[in-house]
Amino acid sequence: MKATTRKVKLPLMAKLIRWYLRSGLRGSYRVTILLAHKCKCLQAVPVNIADWSPLYIDLRDASLHEWLQGAPWDSCPREIDEQKVICRIVKEGDKVFDIGANIGLYTLLLSKLVGPRGRVYSFEPNLDLLPILSRTVEEAGNAELYPFALSNQSSETVLFVPKDHSTASLVNWAEIFKDVKEIVCKQVRLDDLVSDGTIPLPDFVKCDVEGAELMVFEGGVQTLNREDAPIILFEANVHTTRGFGLTVSSAKEFLEGMSSARFKFFEIQEGGRLSPIEKPHPIHSNILAVPQAKMARLGKSF
Repeated sequence: MKATTRKVKLPLMAKLIRWYLRSGLRGSYRVTILLAHKCKCLQAVPVNIADWSPLYIDLRDASLHEWLQGAPWDSCPREIDEQKVICRIVKEGDKVFDIGANIGLYTLLLSKLVGPRGRVYSFEPNLDLLPILSRTVEEAGNAELYPFALSNQSSETVLFVPKDHSTASLVNWAEIFKDVKEIVCKQVRLDDLVSDGTIPLPDFVKCDVEGAELMVFEGGVQTLNREDAPIILFEANVHTTRGFGLTVSSAKEFLEGMSSARFKFFEIQEGGRLSPIEKPHPIHSNILAVPQAKMARLGKSF
């Protein structure tokens, strides 16, 4: 049985701002930001996407304005191919991790798929996003938020946050970005969280952490290298990994060494097709690592 979804109405002020943004009038983004700084109701605006729980956005962030402009959304317009794959392999009742949750898009999709018997564990260290992400997670009803990064050690660290929050990283990998803010945050090993009972063993893991994927996997060897290992969806990006002194293949090569899991690797292509790969695309790809024990979730084609 799937969880019922409560649709949330836009506040009147948000409706007016939506009209203003859609008008295309000059300066609409700048005026919206100014108003959002003065009006708290514009700092946590609910956006309805498909049959998901509401996504909350802060209109002080110009990169989020498009979500209000297009609301309500019949479907999520971002990373459509990845969504199609996730919808095929995540099952009701699954325990799933959203590592690098950002504003919570994948958290909401996963929440819908796992239903009331499942659970979503979302990890996001960016303090600037936590107010809206916590609202999104709370209303999902079957999700939990952990406000720290996952890595290969447990300590304090620095998160580098440019104006585009989606590119925040544990290294300042993108010199093209200006006005990068440094935020002190906590980083924790995945294995420590599982071993002390804070979180359960997962069935599925989505990991998008701007080049730090290898560090996440290094801190989760015991959790990931087992016969009933989770399916892992992760990003391989030459620009972000280079910031850590790594190659685009580093995370995949590390998972390849997990003899108990026996991962097979697929690149997600247009339309949600899966193509077996030996090496990641030299620039960027989204990779699905499937342990031998869960290959049946891909269907008879594999």
